[in-house]
Amino acid sequence: MEYSLNLNYLTASPDDCIARPSTIGVLTREDLIREISKEGTGITPYETESIFKRLETVIVDSLKKGYAINTPLINITPSVTGVFENYEDSFDKNRHHLHFKMNSGVLLKRAAEETKMHKIDRKKVTIDIFNFIDYLNTETPDKLNPGSVGQLNGKLLKHDPSDLKQGIFLIAEDATETRVTVYATNTSGKQIFQVPTTLVAGNYTLELRAFVNKGKVLRIGKLNKTLVVS
Repeated sequence: MEYSLNLNYLTASPDDCIARPSTIGVLTREDLIREISKEGTGITPYETESIFKRLETVIVDSLKKGYAINTPLINITPSVTGVFENYEDSFDKNRHHLHFKMNSGVLLKRAAEETKMHKIDRKKVTIDIFNFIDYLNTETPDKLNPGSVGQLNGKLLKHDPSDLKQGIFLIAEDATETRVTVYATNTSGKQIFQVPTTLVAGNYTLELRAFVNKGKVLRIGKLNKTLVVS
């Protein structure tokens, strides 16, 4: 696993640093299901999906009943925050909150011990767009269909759609910008959105603009191919 060092502003020494791991991507629930059910395992995606749903239901129901969870992968225990005025006081949702604390199980602890670490130079915060998919024409990756559903895959793609400076922008050859306004998914690794219906025929550059991790600098990521509306 790669990591980089950054200055630690919480200590007195001006040279102290903290390490930040650099992940190569994010695996979602759907990604894990595909990995578990990949060819050669003899397990179907339907079976994996059913087991996932059942496991999630059992864990949530057990926690709500008052059980703690102890597995080789993860341990989950309840925790209550908030001040109780005296021994006679009782739980009040306006003043007290129930949380579930999670800790590594023996498998994750062992994985941490066995993982080899590799130091790299500190990376700049950049928005990476890996690819674009138009659901109406998946066989032609550079085709853009107004009104269709588009998907971006990448890294650090999450943004605030309510901020007009942020979002997905389609830029025509005459520099006219059309901003996407309808999103179905807005995560760091994936954007699913409606392609604006107002696009006219021509070539477009796609940009995603965002204040990454609540930073103060507006970052811009660009798709490395031209999209065509015919």
